[in-house]
Amino acid sequence: MSNSENIDCTPPEVRQDANEALVNLLPKKSKARYELAYSKFVNWARTKKISNFTENVLLAYFQTYPNKKSLWATYSMLKACLILHDNVNISNYSKQIAFLKRETEHYQPKKSKVLEEEQIAKFINDAPNNDFLLMKVVLIMGVAGACRREELCKMALKDIEFKTDMISVTIPDTKTYTTRRFVIVDPKWISLLKEYTNIRAKCNQNQDRFFFTYHNGKCINSPVGVNTFGKIPSLIASYLKLENSKEYTGHCFRRTSATMLTNHGGDLVTLKRHGGWKSSTVAEGYIEESQ
Repeated sequence: MSNSENIDCTPPEVRQDANEALVNLLPKKSKARYELAYSKFVNWARTKKISNFTENVLLAYFQTYPNKKSLWATYSMLKACLILHDNVNISNYSKQIAFLKRETEHYQPKKSKVLEEEQIAKFINDAPNNDFLLMKVVLIMGVAGACRREELCKMALKDIEFKTDMISVTIPDTKTYTTRRFVIVDPKWISLLKEYTNIRAKCNQNQDRFFFTYHNGKCINSPVGVNTFGKIPSLIASYLKLENSKEYTGHCFRRTSATMLTNHGGDLVTLKRHGGWKSSTVAEGYIEESQ
C-alpha cells in the first residue's frame, strides 16, 4: 500500500491528532526561529530551482552562509524542520557534519565577563539604595539562582517565599522546561530583598511581576523589560569602574553563579542541577577559567 493510500485510509480524527503531534515536535519557545531558518533555506532552494534536499544541496547552502558563528544552530534548526516538513534526515549527511566541524574549529564564542565575589560585595555594601536597590536585588536573584534575563523578567511575587531565616525562590518557566528552586540565606541579601519588596508593594497590586521600574527610592507602575535586565550587569560594572564594562552582558549573572559554585567545590552534577543545564559541555562553558 502506498503512502497516499495509507493517508487516505487514516480516520480524520487520527490525522488531526498526528498533525498536532507534528506541530509540537519543534520547541515551543523558539518555534518561530526554527521556521524562519527553514523558510530562508527553502527560499534559497527555490531560487536555485532545487526540489530535492540532498547532501550536496546542504553543503552548497552552508558554503555561502554568511554567519559562520551560527552554523551549528542553523544546522540544528534545519535538521528538525526538514524531518518535520519534508521527511528528510540530514543527520546522516556525514560530509555536511565534517564541513561544519572544519568551518567552526577555530571559532571561539565571546563570553560575558563575570563578577568576582569581592566586587559583588562592594556593590551590595557601597552603592546607595536610593539609586541602586533594584540593581542589587536583580544581582542577588541572578547570582543566587543562575538566572537568565528572561527568568528575571518573568519572576513573580508568587514565586518568592519569605521564611524565618531564608528566602525560597521558584523558577517555574525555564528554557529547558524544568522547574528550578534556590534559597537565599545571607542576612544582608535577605534585608535588601525585604526592603525592595516593601517598596514594590506600593505598586500595582493587579500585576504579579516582581521587578518594577525603580527611581529615587520608589517603584513606578511599569514592569522592568527583558532588555533592561540584559544591561544591568554592565551598569554594575560601570559603577565599580571595571574595565570593558560593556562586556558584562546578560549572561553575566549566570556565568558568575556557575563560577562561584565551582570555586566553592561544587561538582558537575551539582552545577547542572543548579543552572538547569542538560548538557555537561554547555554547563562547563559557563565557568570562568582561573587566570
